[in-house]
Amino acid sequence: MLRRLWIFPVFLLLGITACAAPAAPASPTPRPPTPTSMPAASPTPAGVPPQVILKNFTFRPAELEVTVGATVEWINQEESVPHTVTSGSPDSPSGVFDSGRLRPGDSFRFTFNQPGTYEYFCSIHPRMRGRIIVKPMPASGYDY
Repeated sequence: MLRRLWIFPVFLLLGITACAAPAAPASPTPRPPTPTSMPAASPTPAGVPPQVILKNFTFRPAELEVTVGATVEWINQEESVPHTVTSGSPDSPSGVFDSGRLRPGDSFRFTFNQPGTYEYFCSIHPRMRGRIIVKPMPASGYDY
């Protein structure tokens, strides 16, 4: 009987020790960084045209730089608002390109074959403006 009596205090001591052991700290939930400004456009993967997103009555990015021969795609990501992508300015459309009315989810593509700066706007919401800067193709370094 004596042998059995020492078992109870041992189990009691083990139970108290287990309860008193500090719990492993919970890992904090990672929080995404809060952007302070709009991020710069990241490089476009090969085969995917540079994109401009129409959202919250803005063109994102508002300015995009491409090289001659690039095709730019504008995508209307508004929930219920149509837009246009019209070259020039509200008081002087240039007629180089015009998407017509783009409903939510619609897109428009245009290929820039000449270097230069192309201003554009939304003819429905003239305060929406953007710019495409088309640079010449880099020189290959060969004289032919």
